Amino acid sequence: MKAATVFSEYVKSENYRLFVVINFISYIGFLAHLAFIPLFFWIGYDSLAYFNVFSVLAWLMAYILNQYGRHTYAIALISTEVFVHAILATYILGWDSGFHYYLIPFVVFVFINHKQSVAVLSAQVIAVFVVYMWLLVNTNHDVYEQVLGSEVIDALQVMNIAVNFLAIGLLGYALRTSSMRAEWEMEQLATKDSLTGLYNRRKMYEMIELEKARMQRNGKASVLVIADIDWFKAINDEYGHDCGDVVLKEISSLMLATLRQQDILSRWGGEEFMLLLPETNNDGAMKVLEVLRATVAAHDFEYCGNHLSVTMTFGMQVFDNAQPVEDIIKQADTCLYKGKEKGRNCVISTFEPNLKGS
Repeated sequence: MKAATVFSEYVKSENYRLFVVINFISYIGFLAHLAFIPLFFWIGYDSLAYFNVFSVLAWLMAYILNQYGRHTYAIALISTEVFVHAILATYILGWDSGFHYYLIPFVVFVFINHKQSVAVLSAQVIAVFVVYMWLLVNTNHDVYEQVLGSEVIDALQVMNIAVNFLAIGLLGYALRTSSMRAEWEMEQLATKDSLTGLYNRRKMYEMIELEKARMQRNGKASVLVIADIDWFKAINDEYGHDCGDVVLKEISSLMLATLRQQDILSRWGGEEFMLLLPETNNDGAMKVLEVLRATVAAHDFEYCGNHLSVTMTFGMQVFDNAQPVEDIIKQADTCLYKGKEKGRNCVISTFEPNLKGS
């Protein structure tokens, strides 16, 4: 079996919680029922042993269904097996054998299925309660101990308590794992651009403010850069927006691979990117951006057999913690505009207004 946290290609993102929980529960269910087979043969209840052969197959099938995204069928199969097995084993072996305990985590398990209505889930819980009370009334007497012996009954009860504690623990762990993933995905949606995976505009504002606070402590200036893909509209017009998306993603990867570890890159919007170069002066930023510019210009962009030459223009502004963010961005954007006017494929700074590219 695959690890429970492996995200199957058939599983939709919104069903990840179901996927993880069913995987974890399938492990314990499969192993527990496999262990019941020789146990029931040993105590002389062959019918229950044979029933557990079908139980093991049911848990295995539920696991497989889960891998292929058939979560509702998997839940239905697991629920039916647990419900029938708990009733059958409790009725045959008695209340003190502890098989009724499986109906308790069952109540929690059915509620993980967000595809079912609250009315249906509530009806299932009521049905479980009714069956539970019926078993309490009709199986709570001493005849079972006379047949099996108190030691066997006590051993079954302890084993079933242990299995249920493990099942509830795994259920809680699976819910915790899936919740952490959901929180991580929400954070990614809030801070990352969906196409390029870079920081979005909102997150970049936050990073600039953090950098300004750091500059206040150490007194070292930083550089803000706005970069733009040259003639990007022409690429979309000639080759289509899918080609434009490919160019955006490749440029993002190129820049991430070329920038220093401390540098921060974001997609500012459309074909524009923003870079934050911490603890960097004008000359240092020029060197970094020249490498970026040359790397992009030399790269062979390929789309559907077409080879494209793409360049970028960079506008940069050295700033300190005293300047408002809006003013810094405006000054960097002005430098970018000057670069466009002067022929593109260049780096322009307020300190160095001459072209740095060809």
